[in-house]
Amino acid sequence: SGIAIGALIGLIWTPCAGPILAVVLVQVIQQNTNLAAVSIIVSFAIGAGLPMLAIALVGRSLLGKFSFITKHTEDLRKAFGVIIILSVSYIAFSANLASLFTTDNTVQEQPVNSSATVSGALQLEDGLTQPYPAPDFAGLQEWINSKPLTLASLKGKVLLVDFWTYSCINCVRTLPYLTAWDKKYRDQGLVIVGIHSPEFEFEKDPDNVKAAVVARGIKYPVALDNNLATWQSFKNEYWPAHYLIDRDGQVVYTHFGEGRYDVTENNIRYLLGLNGTAETKVQQNLPSTEGQTPETYLGYDRTESYVGKPDLQHDVSDVYEPASPVPLHHWTLKGPWRMEGEKGVAVDNNAALQLHFSAEKVFLVMGTTDGKPVKISVKLDGALIGKNAAGKNVHNGTATVSRHTIYELVNQNTIKNGLLEITAEQPGLEVYAFTFGG
Repeated sequence: SGIAIGALIGLIWTPCAGPILAVVLVQVIQQNTNLAAVSIIVSFAIGAGLPMLAIALVGRSLLGKFSFITKHTEDLRKAFGVIIILSVSYIAFSANLASLFTTDNTVQEQPVNSSATVSGALQLEDGLTQPYPAPDFAGLQEWINSKPLTLASLKGKVLLVDFWTYSCINCVRTLPYLTAWDKKYRDQGLVIVGIHSPEFEFEKDPDNVKAAVVARGIKYPVALDNNLATWQSFKNEYWPAHYLIDRDGQVVYTHFGEGRYDVTENNIRYLLGLNGTAETKVQQNLPSTEGQTPETYLGYDRTESYVGKPDLQHDVSDVYEPASPVPLHHWTLKGPWRMEGEKGVAVDNNAALQLHFSAEKVFLVMGTTDGKPVKISVKLDGALIGKNAAGKNVHNGTATVSRHTIYELVNQNTIKNGLLEITAEQPGLEVYAFTFGG
């Protein structure tokens, strides 16, 4: 399967390579051993490389047979270059045509009315034009707050399936709505099932997930989908993702990302056979993301915006020299770090991480190597961060990292640029990804 997926890129090299690579990553995550994971990657590389080699060899052979092409290679390159420039210019200045070639598989936050009044629940809003049978839960490792459930055992109930992971800030912001709906509608036939689908390795630890469930006040069933089997069964692609299933087991409504809580609650009420309006008690204003720094991964597998010397070294300790200045939306390292596939690890005292960001709030997914607390200092624009800009996990310019989770470091109450610096006072700090919001 890895060779086949690789051949898709080798034979049809298009901007859609991104989603294909995402499929490969899911396959790697699902393997039970490192050897199996490596075999998937190697077979994918072979599948991608062989068609490219074949195309190159055939192309060279054809060029040798057509003397006209050989003699006028430079002129042909220039002609095709002009065609490409004209095509790009036409697309750029023709919004309607450009939209046909634009593919966006990211989750966009959708604005909703801040009043949070739910409509009359007389019809299904924005329902699927073609509802389909809900796939059953598959390959789940453990259940929290419930015995193992199946779709058959839930038939006759209205079911809301929520794909989430506990260190995802977008998921965290949806949880108050889910817990409120569970409390309000459980006795009337609603069942919410949280499918915890991890992004990082530490999120596979049942104890970490249980601690997050308790901390967030989640009372509904949560299942650990560590190998992303149920994620794949639903053909899901996003955190968070909501699938609303009617009493006959049909998926009738989906929503990806934050927002549209009024529509989701209306549809819950409709499927439950309730009339009238409802008031969602949780604030629905969504944060602005215009000009905001994008999610920034720090492990070498997915990072894109590192600056500094040397280049990121893979799985070995090195002493890093920070860039100066740090460009906007970029990050740099200072001192001794070991950079791994999904994280960076401070290997000595005073290892520092700097980020030049534009956002209202800055979150950082962190943990420690041995579970022992690590104290960090947090600076903004060269000075210890003051209480007017400190996130809820920072006090007097410092924070204590005691478990693997997401920490709020900055809260400026409006989008501003700033240079954030985090310094570990002891070795063992693990840093995974920056996320941003309001």
